[in-house]
Amino acid sequence: MSSRSLKVILGGTLIDGTGGPPIRDGAVVISGSRIVEVGPAGEVEVPRGAEVIDAAGKTVMPGFIDAHTHFMGLGVRALTTLDLSGTRSISEVLSLVRERLAGMPRGTWLLGRGWDESKWVERRYITKRDLDPVSPENPVALVRVCGHLITLNTRALQAAKITRETPDPPGGKIDRDPVTGEPTGVLRDAGMLVYKVIPPTPKEMSLKGLRKACEIALSLGCTSIHEAGMDANGFRTYQTALEEGLLTVRAYVMPRGTMIEALEALGVRTGFGNEHLKIGSVKFILDGSMGAHTAALFEPYADDPSTSGIFVTPPERLREMVMKAHSLGMQVAIHAIGDRGIEEALNALEAALEEEPREDHRHRIEHCEVLTEDQIARIKRLGVIASMQPNFVGEWSQPGGMYEERLGPIRLRRNNPYRRLLDEGIKVSFGSDCMPFHPLYGLWSAVNHPIEESRITLEEAVRCYTLDAAYASFEEDLKGSLEPGKLADIIILSEDLTSIPPEKIRDVKVDMTMVGGKVLYRRVA
Repeated sequence: MSSRSLKVILGGTLIDGTGGPPIRDGAVVISGSRIVEVGPAGEVEVPRGAEVIDAAGKTVMPGFIDAHTHFMGLGVRALTTLDLSGTRSISEVLSLVRERLAGMPRGTWLLGRGWDESKWVERRYITKRDLDPVSPENPVALVRVCGHLITLNTRALQAAKITRETPDPPGGKIDRDPVTGEPTGVLRDAGMLVYKVIPPTPKEMSLKGLRKACEIALSLGCTSIHEAGMDANGFRTYQTALEEGLLTVRAYVMPRGTMIEALEALGVRTGFGNEHLKIGSVKFILDGSMGAHTAALFEPYADDPSTSGIFVTPPERLREMVMKAHSLGMQVAIHAIGDRGIEEALNALEAALEEEPREDHRHRIEHCEVLTEDQIARIKRLGVIASMQPNFVGEWSQPGGMYEERLGPIRLRRNNPYRRLLDEGIKVSFGSDCMPFHPLYGLWSAVNHPIEESRITLEEAVRCYTLDAAYASFEEDLKGSLEPGKLADIIILSEDLTSIPPEKIRDVKVDMTMVGGKVLYRRVA
């Protein structure tokens, strides 16, 4: 092996992803794309001619694996969509809309995303009544941060032909004025009514978006992602990006449930691909979101007793589709947030496993937020992976936050119980769902969980975001930890995470990101 392909990272604190204790003043030897030796610096020989990377006073760890994200959309939105994530009031949103429209042709669609009414002074959804005065000549669609609720202005409602006579679509809801019956502009899990009339993203923009998403990921120490739901156009974009050398992070791409017949016809299964791009689990959506009041709960919402959520997919239909995917040898991933949704997801998985038992299936429940004790026991017994997003608790589980509003104080304590799940030996993989896409914020959230009995250690949180995220894609022997033979997907952080207060974790920066032994990102001081 040429000395030019040898690298040694020296002097940092190693958090290796296995959950074991950190190694201080450690060393990682890399040859080509692989790790060849790991240990205390005094016990590791530095090969002659190797490039030495000084990590003294810093953290060295495996690259983050975001096990649930909408990656291509992240990049496309960064290039095209009005970002509303930092807004603190409806009036601030309206100012941004007015400003953006000033430079747009009449009749052009304005798309915005990221607003969160739980962070606004008004604490309510934005409606067409708010939007219409600032957007009289352009259709406007503003998507809530969760993606499950969209607000349209009157122009957009007209373009989509949504009127008081329009029925609620299957698995969705149109909010209506209680007096007039007219649509308020708020669509809950009913985006299909408007997306069909919004101009599609051009192929070139999708490719640029994927490249942008890779740049964002590398700057945040993320070296692999699980793309949670793609159609045929999305797969083509990923393949083109790979062929053109633009896909600089590793991708495990989940086909949408609507693609199950195409997968059967092709004869491909989960895992088809290479180290950089693979077909992932089949993604099904069962319920909605907490923010939209559409996550399916056993009991009504504390702040809206008129509803206990909805099923985007009827449970009986879900069972049929899960059985089909399972019988084809696919891994299954089911979006289920509320306790009633999780119950039906487990029912579908258990029925499939009873009919066709399979070892090491690694079926997943995505989000898996509000859990009962019985459900935790069933998850363990069935060998289901809990694919969870710790940044959600950082965003919404704080005292007086959105989760407390939606669930009330008793159910609040059952949300995202990481400590309980790990103590039961359940595999928990961490992702972000792009809310926000920021692994270090996710670590901070898990370690500083607002519900103290649900907190986990730093080493455990790192494992959930690395080795156990690799396990969720059947790749734990390939990546996810600093061990000899593994891919050299490695990051160096600006500080030693073990020597700073846990409250400071989210402020740490990524100094370097390496994928397959190649340095693809360096932070500019």
